[in-house]
Amino acid sequence: MSGSIASYEQLVRQVEALKKENSHLRRELQDNSHHLSKLENETSDMKEVLKHLQGKLEQEARVMVSSGQTEVLEQLRALQMDISSLYNLKFPAAALAPELAEELALPAPRGKDGAAEPSRATLRVLEELDRER
Repeated sequence: MSGSIASYEQLVRQVEALKKENSHLRRELQDNSHHLSKLENETSDMKEVLKHLQGKLEQEARVMVSSGQTEVLEQLRALQMDISSLYNLKFPAAALAPELAEELALPAPRGKDGAAEPSRATLRVLEELDRER
């Protein structure tokens, strides 16, 4: 009889421990859910900023094409392709200077892992941005 009482008390302790763990896991799940919502909002905001910047780049590209500044456009196109491949962003193929899309449609060099390697122009621009920070 004392054995059954001891096993009953042991079961009660196990149930209490499981209730505490369940409560802890629920709080953790709720915290993670709040954090995920915050990250989703930040991602959405970043996408809007990227769309805005893309629009500005397209507008600037049209101005450059009309003024004959194609060298800068080629650098911007290379930069866009490199950034797109680095972040797996999907931009329209002719987002910058649709008039030059065919002329600039060169495949990006591929690295050992198959990912596109940044061009020298991109690295130069990224270094300049880093220095400005």
